[in-house]
Amino acid sequence: EMDKFDGRGDFGMWKYKLMGQLEIQGLSEVLKDGATLYRPQVKPEDELVLDPKKVTKDVRVKYLLGSCLSDVILRKIMHEETALGMWKVLESDYQTKSLPNRIYLKQMFASYKMEEGKSIEENMDSFLKLIADLASLNIKMSDDDQAIQVLLGLPPPYEPLVHTLKYGMGKDTITLREVTASAYAKEVELKQKGLLGKSKSASDGLIQARLAV
Repeated sequence: EMDKFDGRGDFGMWKYKLMGQLEIQGLSEVLKDGATLYRPQVKPEDELVLDPKKVTKDVRVKYLLGSCLSDVILRKIMHEETALGMWKVLESDYQTKSLPNRIYLKQMFASYKMEEGKSIEENMDSFLKLIADLASLNIKMSDDDQAIQVLLGLPPPYEPLVHTLKYGMGKDTITLREVTASAYAKEVELKQKGLLGKSKSASDGLIQARLAV
């Protein structure tokens, strides 16, 4: 069962899960651009006639959407006549494609830095969400660009690894998989040596010592 989207969570991830559910049930075409409830016209002058099968599928998707949304969000779109209409409102409200948003996400990518207090896994989850948000705006970052950004965004304890991957591999390119695999391995090594968080602890100790004087 899917978590209900309440307007505050990750719309991109929720959308991905929902589209997967629709695909499994053979309903994904209901939300495709240009989807209609009418039978195809043989001639332009032919009268538009509702297709019962399409109407049935549309109703199923409408109720599925309703079950995956909080009451607050559902109330905003329940007046729409079709599932596609409901979907368009959701995308308009929560998947903005405005220029300021495009610039903001590109800036986030260009200045990406991992948080030292978080694990590599947690940091990569945030990074991949950023990549997904960019992709939703038709902004695609190459694997090479992603790899370089993650490499340069690693916290200070990983500096030896950064140097090795930058200069010691004898390669012209590097993949995101290579960077993340190396980062995971380095994280294990640092944990075993008790070096993760050491700089922060040392800083805290210095502050406490000064306060005690």
